[in-house]
Amino acid sequence: MAANMPLEEIGREVRNIIADALKRPVEQVPLTASLESGLGIDSLAMIEINIALEERFRFAMPDMASPAEANLKTVEDLSRFVAQQLAHQKGRLV
Repeated sequence: MAANMPLEEIGREVRNIIADALKRPVEQVPLTASLESGLGIDSLAMIEINIALEERFRFAMPDMASPAEANLKTVEDLSRFVAQQLAHQKGRLV
């Protein structure tokens, strides 16, 4: 189940989702990359990424027009955010 995934695996999945959305090889999406200035993720790409994250991890992402709105600056920030959402979800199910 996704709620028990280690952060490293979540990071790998998030990188794959971002790479798919940007139509780039996953090697071009390091954890340290800036979402907006480094990868050029705009509001449209963020929506696509949010939908893919929701489908992959089975939780509702909060509405955010941009990564900065959610205070997410890097791919790693987004991975940690997903991990937190999964932890909250797991807490509600227990």
